[in-house]
Amino acid sequence: MTTIRAFHKILSHQERLKNQAQVNYQEAVKSFEQVATKLYALLQKKERVETEYNYYLQASGTVTTLATHYAYIEQIKKQIEAVQVEVNRERFNMEKKQEKLTEAHVEVKKFEKIIEKKKSNIIALEVYQESQAMDEVSNRQYFSRDR
Repeated sequence: MTTIRAFHKILSHQERLKNQAQVNYQEAVKSFEQVATKLYALLQKKERVETEYNYYLQASGTVTTLATHYAYIEQIKKQIEAVQVEVNRERFNMEKKQEKLTEAHVEVKKFEKIIEKKKSNIIALEVYQESQAMDEVSNRQYFSRDR
């Protein structure tokens, strides 16, 4: 029968794995937030440039100005597409890290439960043995009086 000490060692190892998974997940979240912020900034920039472009369209701006703004908008759109791919990759990475963190947390809980059950079994065994010892003492006292 495996001792509780062995399960405590396994539990401490699982907790280290969980802590490492937590660190990895936090790094993935930070990386995702950075890329998402970059995407947000590009979307804001695109919105500002489109507003200027529409203003020049209304104000009958020069063809050169309109062409420049249009080309700039297209360039921003390409950047947005590239960053969206990066955001999706970072989101996928973050979700994988979260799954690993959840799995590690479940493993820690399993071993905590096992240790808890082992302790309660040991206590129950001690109570049973104590009860048996008390019964033996009672029987000896009874039979020693009877003689």
